Amino acid sequence: MNDFDNSVGFITGGAAGIGYGVGRALGRRGMHLVLADIEADTLENAADDLRREGIRVTTETLNVADAEAYRDVAARTLAERGKVNFLFNNAGVGGGAFQAGETPLADWRWVVDVNLMGVVHGVEFFLPAMRDSRETGYVINTASLAGHVANPGMGAYCATKFAVVGYSEVLRQELADSRVNVSVLCPAWVKTGIARSRRNHPNPGAQAHGQEGMDEIHRIISEQGISVEALAERVVTGMADKTFYLFTHPDFWPVVQERLNRVSTDYQGVLPA
Repeated sequence: MNDFDNSVGFITGGAAGIGYGVGRALGRRGMHLVLADIEADTLENAADDLRREGIRVTTETLNVADAEAYRDVAARTLAERGKVNFLFNNAGVGGGAFQAGETPLADWRWVVDVNLMGVVHGVEFFLPAMRDSRETGYVINTASLAGHVANPGMGAYCATKFAVVGYSEVLRQELADSRVNVSVLCPAWVKTGIARSRRNHPNPGAQAHGQEGMDEIHRIISEQGISVEALAERVVTGMADKTFYLFTHPDFWPVVQERLNRVSTDYQGVLPA
């Protein structure tokens, strides 16, 4: 997919970071954007900035974890725009830096509801219309390199990102004979506010709890992260090539390869001698 004129894209987490960056890149290429985000003020400011560039933007304040709210937004979007060609299930939260056995169950629920069920809601509410359309469609789910390589202190986050990778692989197989393409975005450090996502924790009393460990992640992101503009270009070129795994950081290949080698080594135990 590389012709975006007269196309419509629905992007969650669209007020900032990856969602905003990818939306901007596609909007500059002619796509009409429907940006959804839980932060209403930030969302409207982002939309105003894009409109000043001449990009067509509609906004929806949305908590992707709320299934009924998402269903309503999806129905309204399809009714008003007539179609959705591009679905970017991007909204996500970083959770907190907790070890196993010390992670609040409320945090598990929050991270699962946003990072995994937010993706599920997008697919369930938009895919039927996309599949029935005579136009080309594209679904991109934002996972992470943490969907391929585990990191201590990030149990809930890694669990959901591994799940998003697996779910995306299912979608690729199920949609292989359709007009809908699928990719899964698996970046490492990107200069976004993901490490500050506890500000949107549903329990205000838990917003500061667990943030100390995330502050270190925020520092690493600030120092080592790639720009959202660079990531957006990777997404655009990946869509043109129909690349399934959208990786972004060549220097992280050794840690991915190490995991694959461990899988290969352990699988030898059940193979015939």
